[in-house]
Amino acid sequence: MSIDLNRAHVSGSELNKEIEAILNASVSHEQPRPYLGASAIGSECARKVQYDWQVATTKEARTKRIFARGHAMEQVVADAFNSAGFRLERGTPACEFSALDGMFKGHCDGIFRAGPDVLQYPALWEHKALGSKGWKQLEKNGLAVAYPVYLAQCQLYMAYLELTEHPTLFTALNSDTCELLHILVPFDAEAAQAASDRAVRIVEATIAHELLPRVSDNADDWRCRFCGHKERCWA
Repeated sequence: MSIDLNRAHVSGSELNKEIEAILNASVSHEQPRPYLGASAIGSECARKVQYDWQVATTKEARTKRIFARGHAMEQVVADAFNSAGFRLERGTPACEFSALDGMFKGHCDGIFRAGPDVLQYPALWEHKALGSKGWKQLEKNGLAVAYPVYLAQCQLYMAYLELTEHPTLFTALNSDTCELLHILVPFDAEAAQAASDRAVRIVEATIAHELLPRVSDNADDWRCRFCGHKERCWA
């Protein structure tokens, strides 16, 4: 990178172009996880879940920054809960589960063990950082309509971590305004079983090198048009 910093002004676009070029040149393929993650199975298309799991991906520098922002803000919110008198357990074996001989795993964001009377304990905690558009959709329509993938994730964690007695606290942070939205998610045994059965089906099919059906038989379906695996899938 060669930029004349002796000038009074450096073009923001010029600087960004140089930085992104260097960072993207060093980006390497991320190899698939050896297991299917609980956060991945809620997609409407089972074949997309297979591809997301099995296909090596390359994340550009901007995408990596978005993921890093999400992780950083999750910790900020967790620290806020702890400062407010909640006891939030994170990153321990109690926050993880493994099934299907290690082929299906999950790592929750946290478990509330104690705190103010506004919650019942113990309770699962899940956190997501969303842009304003998605955050407002969640506020208006609820988790089941706005983000069914996240709902399935909560149900799986509650079932496998044996946290079914009390509702999950799902926290969404608006990445643009830093507002927080909290939603209580009761355990739904039927939904949890359906999600678990789906995970078993996906794992078994993938081990057998079998591609599961697409969400649509039409390549022009909007769900296919916006899928990152469209070319591979329809080729």
